Amino acid sequence: MIVMKFGGTSVADASALTALRTAVASATGSRVIVVSALAGVTDLLVEVTTEADQGSLDGVAVRLQALLDRHLDIARDLGLGEHPSLESDLQAELTRVAARLAAPGGLAEGWRDAVLGTGELLSSRLVVAVLQSVGLPAVWCDAREVIRTDARFGGAFPDREAIAVLSHSVIEPLLSAGQIPVTQGFIGSTADGRPTVLGRGGSDFSAALLGAALGAEQVEIWTDVSGLMTADPRIVPEARVLAEATYDEAAELAAFGAKVLHPATQLPLIEARIPIVIRNTFKPEAPGTRIVGESQVEDDLPVRSISFKRGVVVLQVRAARMLGAFGFLRRIFEVFERHEIVVDVLATSEVSVSLTVDPSPRLEAVVADLRVIGEVTMRDHRGIIAVVGRAIRDTPGITARVYQAIADVNIEMISQGASASNLTFIVREEQGPETVRALHRTFFGSAP
Repeated sequence: MIVMKFGGTSVADASALTALRTAVASATGSRVIVVSALAGVTDLLVEVTTEADQGSLDGVAVRLQALLDRHLDIARDLGLGEHPSLESDLQAELTRVAARLAAPGGLAEGWRDAVLGTGELLSSRLVVAVLQSVGLPAVWCDAREVIRTDARFGGAFPDREAIAVLSHSVIEPLLSAGQIPVTQGFIGSTADGRPTVLGRGGSDFSAALLGAALGAEQVEIWTDVSGLMTADPRIVPEARVLAEATYDEAAELAAFGAKVLHPATQLPLIEARIPIVIRNTFKPEAPGTRIVGESQVEDDLPVRSISFKRGVVVLQVRAARMLGAFGFLRRIFEVFERHEIVVDVLATSEVSVSLTVDPSPRLEAVVADLRVIGEVTMRDHRGIIAVVGRAIRDTPGITARVYQAIADVNIEMISQGASASNLTFIVREEQGPETVRALHRTFFGSAP
């Protein structure tokens, strides 16, 4: 049994859904399908929540109607006008959202999660109809009955033990009956039935949770690229696809800018020793990238890939009194924990700490709290460049080659040693693309 997850670009329009249908039909054996919302739909639903927050139900009605029209237009393009229940199923999902937003007494706790998860409910209805149109035994399965989470709305944490139990009781009977369950990524529910979301990009995580719970042979992430690459092809057109990568390499790339794989995806699969395969919906003949615990591919490439994450904020906390003092780092990180801000890269000296975070409205309060501890400097519009490879830390000469390649670039912060497979440094955002290209030429040569 395999889990096949299709992202937003793989369900964006009629041609994408046709490619999805081909990919599913070509697979053999049992499979579970996990789908994201149509490309752009979640952003539109964010606008719906803004309209609702402002009390503009007329604006909400217009946007919900636009959602329905888009899905129905795609259905017509695919010749699904005669499907017995598709239009009524789509209408019912949006009617439930509208009723929730217009409920007397105001909006209930967690209402945004219920709205934001609507895109996946709609797209999965459409995918079921698409697969059924060619005789595949697809059946709709509500992820909220399986993906159990806590009540941390906006970014809920899964209860993996409960998910394992629910997967066996809800999904396994469908597989045993020869059906193809089509379910949703991104969404779940609390034990008392309140809808939740796992956070943006959480559809990959949903697929991994289901794959681990069901003991899948592999989890396939179908997207619009042919796998993990030596660099972002939008920056380096000659970038190459990696045939295989380790979990460690993929995790470093995902954390520092590679959008192919959500950073949280791997943990359930690492523990279950289940491989991930990145596949291209629009080039199903391409083998993609296989992500495993230990790679069997032998090559002489010390560097496997170079990633670039834009829009980073660098914070530096400086205090002479930290010299020789204990508990200083604890005080700093308590501030980030209190404001729920995730730190990416960290570097320390005798009297200062530098770290990177993503932009957030909470940073103003973070800086205010940090100023109680020491002098704070904040620099935005920075980028993280990560040079990723096997045992980079233990390979002589790698750092020298990196610095030689980017001799003209001002490096503002460096982190090496925390990971054996990663050398990370911070540059000004506008210098990032050319820096990546220079590094790619050094380690992979020019375009073939």
